[in-house]
Amino acid sequence: MQLLGLSEPSLGSLPASRFPERASAYFCDKCGEDITGGFHIRRGHGGTPLGPPTFHCVCGERYLSGACEWDQLRSYERRTELVGGGIAALFAVPFLGSLTAAALGIHSRSPSLTIAGIALTLLTSPFSVALWLSFLMVRDIAASIFRTRVLSRLNR
Repeated sequence: MQLLGLSEPSLGSLPASRFPERASAYFCDKCGEDITGGFHIRRGHGGTPLGPPTFHCVCGERYLSGACEWDQLRSYERRTELVGGGIAALFAVPFLGSLTAAALGIHSRSPSLTIAGIALTLLTSPFSVALWLSFLMVRDIAASIFRTRVLSRLNR
């Protein structure tokens, strides 16, 4: 990457109040604490990250985090997220089917079904990545809905 000149230049540190500007580290304006982990930096075409829209430093200073909640997304952004998760879930179906075949073969003590199920599981193992991605997306959406709908009612 360095030979091609594609490596990212070394970015300095900035006060957190200048967050959307690119930096390698962000420090609290009030206490100087490193709060880089509280910000959601957008990279590429990944869409808006889900999370709390504000971040609170240990000193009490509040900053915009770069994320937004599920309820704050526009309808087409929600649809895009759901379609992406649905496609990931569809790619996970062959992997789950092969795991089921292997489990049925082991349970029924059928050597041919067990071998076929294990072979199919090995062939479809790259689809397990799609399964994990769909699980992570569902987890993020559920956590966002829980924060905005359930916790907001409890905090009233």
